[in-house]
Amino acid sequence: MGDVLRLGTTIQKTLDLVSRCTQAETSDNYGALGDQVEDLEAQAREAFQSKMDFASLLPKLKAAKPLTPADLKTLELLIVGDAEYFLKYETEFDHWKSEIQQLVGEISKLQSGLQGSGLDVDGLMHLRALCGEVRRVLPAIVYYLDQKERASKFQEATRGPIDAEASRVLAEIVEQMLVSDKM
Repeated sequence: MGDVLRLGTTIQKTLDLVSRCTQAETSDNYGALGDQVEDLEAQAREAFQSKMDFASLLPKLKAAKPLTPADLKTLELLIVGDAEYFLKYETEFDHWKSEIQQLVGEISKLQSGLQGSGLDVDGLMHLRALCGEVRRVLPAIVYYLDQKERASKFQEATRGPIDAEASRVLAEIVEQMLVSDKM
């Protein structure tokens, strides 16, 4: 119950900061929001881990015993659940790709200015701004694709029986995740 109350308090604090950001759009306010969201994510991770049954999973992995479907689901949630849920709820991927295409189209138009006298200062600054926008959007696309590939690799790796070496590696991963404040 304490985790739920603590999480509720942190969510409210996050929402209050969002409101403050809306009222005063400053880098300091949004920086504080970033820190607050990081705290919220950490608490959500801790609450998630407290609800999962790792006590029965780890000994099975260490002994290379067969995993039940429930064990596999627990392992999946722990190792790639964040990626799967990101993919499940992310709605901007197509928009990001379209934005990149539009920006590259603008860059292509500027290329025609290179014929003849080249780009003037305004054209060069426009090109720099477009490049900055592409650099702003690309990390979101790369992150999305990384998560998709990560989830896919896990599904592929656990499609068949898990051998002794894979069990040992998975046990180490689970143990590291349980002690890490980032995983």
